[in-house]
Amino acid sequence: MVSRVPWFDRLLDDTGEYFCGGIVLGSVSHMFSGMYNSPTGECLIRGSRAVRMNAPRCGGYLAVYGGLASVLESCMVYARQKDDPWNFILAGAAASGFQDMRHGLGMASRSGLALGSIRFLGVGTDILLNKIASNVQSPQLDSNFEE
Repeated sequence: MVSRVPWFDRLLDDTGEYFCGGIVLGSVSHMFSGMYNSPTGECLIRGSRAVRMNAPRCGGYLAVYGGLASVLESCMVYARQKDDPWNFILAGAAASGFQDMRHGLGMASRSGLALGSIRFLGVGTDILLNKIASNVQSPQLDSNFEE
């Protein structure tokens, strides 16, 4: 078996990270949307009301996604007996598809394909940048240089 952090610790970490990210992004988004059409003098009041009503929902939605993706990734590592980027990509696509299953099979498959493509581009870019960075050689010190 591949040595890595236990699945339950990863589940708690990923769920918490995605919840915090959802709260932050949801707060920013709903603050601006609440302020957009509010009358003069009520911008901050309506913006903060929109944040209180909607940001926890965004955080919860992303927490469920993060937890489901973490569990699916751990299951894939256990089933395949190897830890590679494909587990991350496929787990995210499957989690997105499962989460949108309530909208129908077509929407779930499109959502999974879209998020899988985004994750594939992110992981591919990361791998490419790591290869480029590893090929760059550090400058050699001059042998005549003495301290």
